[in-house]
Amino acid sequence: MHGSTSAPNAGRACTLISASSRRTRRRRFGVDLEIQEGRQRSMRFTKMHGCGNDFLIFDPGEVEGANLPDLARRACDRHFGVGADGILVPAPSGVADLEMVYFNSDGSPSEMCGNGIRCLARYARDRGLIEVDALTVATGAGVKKVLLFDDGSSRVDMGPPEFGSEVDLGGFRFLRVSMGNPHAVAFLGSEAAVEELDLGAVGPPIEKDPVFPEGTNVEFSFARGGSWVRMRIWERGAGETLASGSGSCAVAVAAVRLGLVESPVGVRLDGGVVEIAWAGEGAPVYMTGPAEYVCEGELLLRD
Repeated sequence: MHGSTSAPNAGRACTLISASSRRTRRRRFGVDLEIQEGRQRSMRFTKMHGCGNDFLIFDPGEVEGANLPDLARRACDRHFGVGADGILVPAPSGVADLEMVYFNSDGSPSEMCGNGIRCLARYARDRGLIEVDALTVATGAGVKKVLLFDDGSSRVDMGPPEFGSEVDLGGFRFLRVSMGNPHAVAFLGSEAAVEELDLGAVGPPIEKDPVFPEGTNVEFSFARGGSWVRMRIWERGAGETLASGSGSCAVAVAAVRLGLVESPVGVRLDGGVVEIAWAGEGAPVYMTGPAEYVCEGELLLRD
């Protein structure tokens, strides 16, 4: 999950790729057609997901000289590209073991992506980019610590949350939570209300409401009691997704803060379950969840 805004790595990341397309009009079979021309280039990618939140991962050498926002828009298109919620590049870092360069499917950068950082960490270890199970990853939301497990899952120290004021929008009451990126969390009266919600209708106006100058990720949840929460998300820059790591953290800490559940919290998403642990005010949030491979392939694009 994710959410778009200006991130510290965005300017540098954009220099990794530069691509432009040229289109011409030609008449074929008695019909005027728009033909895309230009040099074709190929890029190797690996597709991974965390609870259904899916990403295309490119080694830095594969995308050298290209325009990453443009690549994200084209490669993540689920009809004309491979299809994903965003792209990841494990870049060298001067302050951590790796830097996570991330762009949403609409080409916008994000400060943080909880599911993405787990996928990036597993990919880096499996590819020999790192040789440790405990690593640090530089993100737009600061340096995060990741502990990798033998099954490919991991635990991420997401840092302490920050809480803002509550706001009423679209008939819902939202608690503002920052996990390095912005979230608006609403608790509904039943699990059925969460399941039946038309996210495509209610999510976009809230994501872009002026009360959130940089936009926001929007979570709708139901606290099932004990230590379980059901949530769905409309992600800033990606739309409805099957899961969000930072969103799960925001929902879990909001539920604990409001006294609705106790830590650790199991957060059930459309694509799976993550566990969130938070000891309370000032304490870091720990997210534990899977990172799975989908496929590897070669993306063909015309410059």
